[in-house]
Amino acid sequence: MIVVAGSYNQDLVWRTPRCPEAGETRTGRFSQGPGGKGFNQAMAAHRLGCPTLFVAALGDDTLADAARALAAREELDCAWQCVAGSATGNAAIWLDDAGQNRILVDLAANLRLSPAHIEAQADAIRAARLLLVQQEIGLEAALAALRIAKAADVRCLVNPAPALPGAAELHALADILSPNESEFAALLQGLGEHVDADTVAGMAHDDLHALARRLPCPDTVITLGNHGALLSMPSGFHHFPAPQVAVRDSTGAGDCFNGALAAELAHGAALPDACAFAVRAASCKVERPGAALAMPTRADIRARFG
Repeated sequence: MIVVAGSYNQDLVWRTPRCPEAGETRTGRFSQGPGGKGFNQAMAAHRLGCPTLFVAALGDDTLADAARALAAREELDCAWQCVAGSATGNAAIWLDDAGQNRILVDLAANLRLSPAHIEAQADAIRAARLLLVQQEIGLEAALAALRIAKAADVRCLVNPAPALPGAAELHALADILSPNESEFAALLQGLGEHVDADTVAGMAHDDLHALARRLPCPDTVITLGNHGALLSMPSGFHHFPAPQVAVRDSTGAGDCFNGALAAELAHGAALPDACAFAVRAASCKVERPGAALAMPTRADIRARFG
């Protein structure tokens, strides 16, 4: 089993051939559905057959009712905290014809996930094979989950997304860090190393590995979009190229990677093998529109990539 302590957001999605420039009005098509980094990751692991507990906070609104009903239909085990007087998290997503997105999030109830609610799930965290957290919840709640896991020798995967200042203690408790290009640049900036996020995917692999060794974590896997992923370990690095795909929607691709990585590690896979599988899972996801409900199954991944 894995435990995912993280965010639930309702995704409000506008699809348009080209995202508007400042001061410009464009037409598009609207849809909505479940999302949030934590929920996406939990759904990815769950769809891959890994028993998963999702720990999260909801507001006291109709979006919260819909979230509970959806999780029940999907048979995803959840430990919800209801935050009185708060809205459920929501995200505005602009998606263009190339499948690239721009996202603005109101984390709302997610930021009020309490350490006390985390403590109430302590037995489940101690019994887990792996704990996965991101940075769309309050720092103290994330730290509480990691401290419980570390004390019980449970492996900890921290997805440092979105990039935040003041989260160094969170990263120091991770066994595995999984930043994307911009998050990797932000982690390095916190160490006084200035790297342009736009150049990360094109850097030499040995240079990325050397930079990753500066981070306070034994293992770091950097997701590189259509360049795949690079895993930096004390013994060396591995690069995992992404298969060629037709991108329809990149929303949730990194979450799919993290959920698949967690699921494979919980099933006993070695870290390099788990990373290779996670790249295939994320590549499968980007060919599908949507976020949480677009996460692929193992059968989907086998059918697409063999």
